[in-house]
Amino acid sequence: MSNLTNKKIESFFEKGVYVDGDGLRLRVDKNKNKSWSLRYQLAGNIREMGLGKYPIISLKDARKKTIQAKKMIYDGKDPLEIKKDLQLEKQNNTITFQQISEKYIKTFKIGWSNEKHTQQWSNTLNNYANPIIGKLPLDKINTNHICKILNPIWNTKHETASRVRQRLEKIFSYCIALKYMKGPNPAAYKDNLQHLLPNISKITIVKHHRSLDYHDLPDLINELHKLKITSSYALTFLIATAARTNEVIGATWKEIDLKNKVWTIPAPRMKMRQEHAVPLNDTACYVLNIIQKHNSSDFIFLNNNKKSHISNNNMRLLLKNNFPEIFKKTVPHGFRSSFRDWAEENHNFSSRAVELCLAHSNKNKVEKAYLRSDLFLKRQSIMQEWNKYLIK
Repeated sequence: MSNLTNKKIESFFEKGVYVDGDGLRLRVDKNKNKSWSLRYQLAGNIREMGLGKYPIISLKDARKKTIQAKKMIYDGKDPLEIKKDLQLEKQNNTITFQQISEKYIKTFKIGWSNEKHTQQWSNTLNNYANPIIGKLPLDKINTNHICKILNPIWNTKHETASRVRQRLEKIFSYCIALKYMKGPNPAAYKDNLQHLLPNISKITIVKHHRSLDYHDLPDLINELHKLKITSSYALTFLIATAARTNEVIGATWKEIDLKNKVWTIPAPRMKMRQEHAVPLNDTACYVLNIIQKHNSSDFIFLNNNKKSHISNNNMRLLLKNNFPEIFKKTVPHGFRSSFRDWAEENHNFSSRAVELCLAHSNKNKVEKAYLRSDLFLKRQSIMQEWNKYLIK
């Protein structure tokens, strides 16, 4: 039964709710503004949905909206949820790729190892993706756009192209999970881009970091001892521990237990996001004892202004400027390969223990489930043998 008329509605000035019938209601607020709402029951729950303001939505319009909503309810659908979905879809149609990528980086950078990684994300997206899809709404982006981004660099800068694709895929998966866009993921490789881009792995030789023959390391360690500067101490420590550059330069005294000869690197600073205990051999301890006499700051390897640690380029520049012939053969990260070659060619160490010395994760999920020990004692023995070799 319909109770309201246009004449009655025009006469309502007091705050209150005026019922038309079949759940349709007119609300008048304290400022005499009038708006429509529909009250209904679904699955035993009472719900109320706004239908718009009067007189923009007339009495006739409100009744028509009520009939449409009732049909949805009859079919078991919730008109309020459908309305929310439509509003979200309309909102998403205005969100651009650049906006959502910036939101993604801001959300996830807390889990990344360092500021450089965040900068790399921003740079690759700004250089390759944003010029093509940056201003496009998410629902307008398709696989053709991704190909347009990747094709110019897929053959010539394949490693960069792969990183761009992986980052795009993660961002679009994030968008799909938040219902900002519908699947499938336009940057997915399997069953998608693999049919549109050439298989570079079949024609490209994998390039590894340059690494020095381990036979040349004792002489290098001896020369590094003579320099007595922060970057030479850092490089000596890196070689002695077989650690990664970022792990070394960001090392703090809180992570060091000199009494028990252990360096415990917290999970956020590790590539695999797992805490890692490094056995400290005599060469590593020698470096720490020397620096400790002149350093009371949090970071072990301080930069020139003594406010933060050295950059990830300091050790590289040390090699380039002081050992140009060696620099032609290696970079700091390459000493990890030197350590691995030494371990495999000269000893019958457990391969798993050697991999753990390098903080490599076990990719075999079955083995990983059962082999949970970090083999610290075995690694301690390996690193001390490494020390004997370095100072022979």
